[in-house]
Amino acid sequence: MLSFSLLCCALLLTAYSSRHPSLARSGVVALSEVVAPVFRGIDLVGDAVRGAWDHYLYLSGVSADNEALLKRIDELEGARGAFVEQQRENARLRALLDLRPVAQLKGVTGSVVGNEPSGWGKVLVVDRGSAQGVRVGMAVVHPTGIVGQVIAASSNFSQVLLLTDHSSGVDALLQESRARGVVEGLGASYCELKYVPKEVVVRTGDSVVTSGMDGVFPKGLIIGTVTKVAPETGTLLQKIELKVSVDLERVEEVLILTGDERATEREAEVENLAETGAALRRRK
Repeated sequence: MLSFSLLCCALLLTAYSSRHPSLARSGVVALSEVVAPVFRGIDLVGDAVRGAWDHYLYLSGVSADNEALLKRIDELEGARGAFVEQQRENARLRALLDLRPVAQLKGVTGSVVGNEPSGWGKVLVVDRGSAQGVRVGMAVVHPTGIVGQVIAASSNFSQVLLLTDHSSGVDALLQESRARGVVEGLGASYCELKYVPKEVVVRTGDSVVTSGMDGVFPKGLIIGTVTKVAPETGTLLQKIELKVSVDLERVEEVLILTGDERATEREAEVENLAETGAALRRRK
């Protein structure tokens, strides 16, 4: 409507200006004074609209870039977490592998994939079974000490009764006095060393290791540390409590002992001697 009105005014002024040129010039000046602010306002509004649109497009682009960057950061954080976890797992496995030559042990490494309750303690499920040479009765150890014993094995999985289970028993030695006893589970992270006479000097902090006399655990593997010592009422024995050296609640990888390399070497020597003797007898 405003544009139509201005157009009509312009036509009238044009017609009038042909008859009265001087008056027309004055009219043009007056009209310019009226119209110029209007067009300046229109230009300002247009500039504002264009600026707002450009700003909107810019912000949209920035938002898209931010979303892409955040997604990339999430991906990198996930990759970093996986890398750190892989490094830690490799370190734990190296510790298990280093245990074998130091203690001259032969075995297979396995990962803990579950647990089942068993009385006061529990049974760990390990992803190694008979297909990997695991058999019932085999010892299970960790770089920080012994874990327990295999009580069941399927093709690719086995169950390990923990050292701390009340039905567990390990023939043991007090490292300082060399006195023997039997370690039985008390649940949680504790065991009891039984059948140690009262005359044997036992102190808090003494180490308890495997004696090797039970036919399951090789001699000299750490079991735990003495935490309490007291006379056993009505007997000539002591009541000795110890905390196991392995954090059984957090163990993730274990070494299942499939044999003693020293025993294997001795068996090979016996077989060689037997073969040599048989060959000598045949020559005679």
